[in-house]
Amino acid sequence: MIRYLEPLYTTTKTEKLVKKIRRAFSSGAGMTGIYLITIASNEKDVFDVFSVMLLKQRGFRHRDYDVIGIAESEEAAFSLVARIHDDYFRAFGSYDGIRQELLRRLHEQEKET
Repeated sequence: MIRYLEPLYTTTKTEKLVKKIRRAFSSGAGMTGIYLITIASNEKDVFDVFSVMLLKQRGFRHRDYDVIGIAESEEAAFSLVARIHDDYFRAFGSYDGIRQELLRRLHEQEKET
């Protein structure tokens, strides 16, 4: 299952394509050049950044993902990660707890729907 944080972090280019990208993911279509920023699959890290093409591989296909952002390139994805960190620091004055805060927001969204 893929859950999306709302509002989703996007770049200028991907902002206009979010609906198309999400539809492509749900139908199993690949989109070259698109990178996802997700909550890390391990407790030690905050984010995983990877190409959506990895979702075509058997080991990635049936996992759950909490998508925080979508970018059009690896470089843009890491710039987006920096923006997420900056936003969090401005809001909370620290980088501690960023993973927990994003997970809390995702759970709140689930309750609302």
